[in-house]
Amino acid sequence: MKQKLMTFAAVLCCSAMFVLSSCNAVDDIPVKNDDADQQADYTIIYYANGGGNIDEYLLPIIGDFYGASAEAYKWVNVVVQYKYSTAENMKKQSLFQDEFCDEWGGKTVRWAIDPQKELATQMGDPENIYGADNADCTCPDSLTNFINWAAKNYPAKNYMLIVSDHGGGYTPNDELPEQVSATRGLLYDDGYIVNDRPKHFTAKSLKRAIANANVRLQTVYMLACLMNNLEYQFELKDLCDYVIASTFAMPAEGCALGLLPEALSTYYDDIEWVLSTFCRINVETWEYERDPNTPFYTDLTVTRTANLDKLGEMMREFTDRLCNTYTNGTEQQKQLIDSCTKHAVKVEAMRPSYDVAKYMASIIYALPEVYDNDFAQKMEETFNSCLLAQNYSSYLTNHDYMVDYSVMLGVEGTYLYIKCADDGFTPIGFQAFHSDGTADDYDLSPNDDKTSYTATFNKNLAPWGSTLDDTYGQLEFDRIVGWSRWLKLNRQQPNIACPSAMEFTLPEPNN
Repeated sequence: MKQKLMTFAAVLCCSAMFVLSSCNAVDDIPVKNDDADQQADYTIIYYANGGGNIDEYLLPIIGDFYGASAEAYKWVNVVVQYKYSTAENMKKQSLFQDEFCDEWGGKTVRWAIDPQKELATQMGDPENIYGADNADCTCPDSLTNFINWAAKNYPAKNYMLIVSDHGGGYTPNDELPEQVSATRGLLYDDGYIVNDRPKHFTAKSLKRAIANANVRLQTVYMLACLMNNLEYQFELKDLCDYVIASTFAMPAEGCALGLLPEALSTYYDDIEWVLSTFCRINVETWEYERDPNTPFYTDLTVTRTANLDKLGEMMREFTDRLCNTYTNGTEQQKQLIDSCTKHAVKVEAMRPSYDVAKYMASIIYALPEVYDNDFAQKMEETFNSCLLAQNYSSYLTNHDYMVDYSVMLGVEGTYLYIKCADDGFTPIGFQAFHSDGTADDYDLSPNDDKTSYTATFNKNLAPWGSTLDDTYGQLEFDRIVGWSRWLKLNRQQPNIACPSAMEFTLPEPNN
């Protein structure tokens, strides 16, 4: 079995370079009782939607499950619920013929993977159509129902949920209360358009969907862009043992999901080895044959959720001291904090997401009279205890641009959504979302130094639908850490541009 797993991983990655035998913790593989009536070790619950434009990429990703062996499927179940994009949007994708789009657009299919069959056979079987046409897959009850169906019909000792589609990270205008029309967040249903935007899961509605299920999940994998943020991590921390997520955007092509049934069936008693190995191989698969010097922002992080409470306690203390110093400290201390905020490392060109570990480290380093060495060491140890695995593209590793988690930053309760030029990075304007629910639009022009910008007011926008207190203030992360206090207090606009050179320098310490 061990050799079979290594061979399978090599085939997946098209290279023998990805060898799995380096982990000493799995040298002794338990012997299983090959009893047909024995409960499966794992059921993988895959919940996905085409999101309007990525069906042609997600279907091959699902197809990767069919590469696993029949032996693996004796011990691991994989069940899938997939909603196709609308027929109109499917016709814009190169993979599909118009007749297929007309027949399957907007339909939902549900099935258990049979390794003896093919993806097209099972996915195209009318018997596997589930529910009415254009059923709302972003309704929390839909996901809860699927988890319960999977647990009832394919019971196992452990459950892994994979939610796959577009991801938008976290911003308050994406996190509107459920009674208010939502805009975006995780998993976009193009069949339900509200205020010109696809309906979606928010941090709160995803939490509710999972919390209402009849079984506890061991692992939640958000197979979507930009989801490795503390705002989502803290919502999920009490609902599972591990969270897999990407800080950056995820590549549209390539994946290693077929490795999961093989690894889980063999090393079923060492989930941490399985998850860390899977994520490493997955990132290596994404960047296979890419030039390591060409910008490629791709990563995966596995979080131990049991340790997030301790991280929350440490971040609460950090935020308490930060707010007190900014309010009551010396002018020099305020200037040092402002310098750290001004140079915060932005991890996504448009959204106000920043590298939280580097940001806090810069402030701790700049204010040793506020945060002594003991606090700094405890903070580092607490962060590391949450991180089971971190895997980055070679480009990010070579340029020392590894991000632990992202967090939202803003100024006096206002955060910015940056409008970029065609290159996807150069700021040309922004929308400002204020804590009271109002919003404005601005244009940006670079100054002579080419590193700063001048903002010119353009127009008032319609209110964004809620307030900072009714969105961010309702998050588990804010309840524990109180981060919104700093969002409201800070008077320095964070860096609005992603760095062109992947370098980060801590400010000079205040001696």
